[in-house]
Amino acid sequence: MAESKIHGYLLNPNHRKGGVLLACGFTQSGGDVLVFAFFRHPRPSQLVREFADVYGHQFDYERPLESPDGRNPLFRSVWQSKPGDPRRFFCTAYPL
Repeated sequence: MAESKIHGYLLNPNHRKGGVLLACGFTQSGGDVLVFAFFRHPRPSQLVREFADVYGHQFDYERPLESPDGRNPLFRSVWQSKPGDPRRFFCTAYPL
């Protein structure tokens, strides 16, 4: 997961959606906690959309994101796999 995605967007207090995560107990200095939360986020039963595009295959999951303070806000996480590669890579996430 790119450092710029974590601190430049998801944990950026100046970004309109970054404040949601900060309000739930995630911190700029504890970016690893957020990374682990997103790696636990996808669950097969929570897959809401899957489709092929020019980059490979996209998978969208919606469910509460386990947060340090227990608020667990509803989030969509977006994952991508490249053609011919079954591994999924985190692309982005946003609150719903």
